[in-house]
This record gives sequence, C-alpha cells and structure tokens, in this order.
Amino acid sequence: MQQVNIAPNPQIAVIFKGWAEDWAKDSQANQKDMATKFHTVYTIAAEMFSKGGDIELTFLSALFQDCKTKLEMAEAMNQKIKASLKEDDARAEQLIAKVNRAAQDAAHVVRYLGQLLKPAA
Repeated sequence: MQQVNIAPNPQIAVIFKGWAEDWAKDSQANQKDMATKFHTVYTIAAEMFSKGGDIELTFLSALFQDCKTKLEMAEAMNQKIKASLKEDDARAEQLIAKVNRAAQDAAHVVRYLGQLLKPAA
C-alpha cells in the first residue's frame, strides 16, 4: 500500500471531528450501520490530521471522494429540504444552513486533499 506523509492540519482535523460528532449522535457501538461507519471513519481521519504522519493513499482518496460527493449533493439536499419543509421556513433555513456549512467544509477538504493526492497520481 502506498503511503503519503502529511503534516498535521488542525483545520482539517476539526472538520472531521465535527462530522464524527454529528454521526456519533446516530451511531450505536454494537451496530454496523452507516452512522457507526461514518463516525468511525471521521474519527480516524480527525486523529490522523491532528497528528500527521503516514497515511494510506487509498484512505485519503476515499475521504476525497466522500467530501466531493457531499459537495456535489448539497444543492439537491437544499432543494429537498425546501420542498419537504415549505410549511416550516425557520426549520428549513436552519437545515439549509447546516448543509451549506458542511458543503463549505467539504470544499475546503477537497481542495486540501486534492493537493495531497496530486503528487501520488
């Protein structure tokens, strides 16, 4: 497995830590559901970017693809929120703001990971 050595990046670590905490609310340690898997992956990513060091290229690539998907799906999610909560504008705006924050964070991670992955390509 090809490894990439990364410097610690507290900004990226905070993003992944926040996502891990969001997924922790829905995960259960004894379940192997998507919430638990995302919580685990984001927790590992947060730790890795906190410490730096050698990281498997496949893991970085998977994180890149995940964040890219988050970014691409943000507008569709916002449209679904607007449609399903058209009677509750305040709730819709709250959820849209959360989706937009996640998309902004994902864009930052995509730019950063893209730079890390370029030399390995």
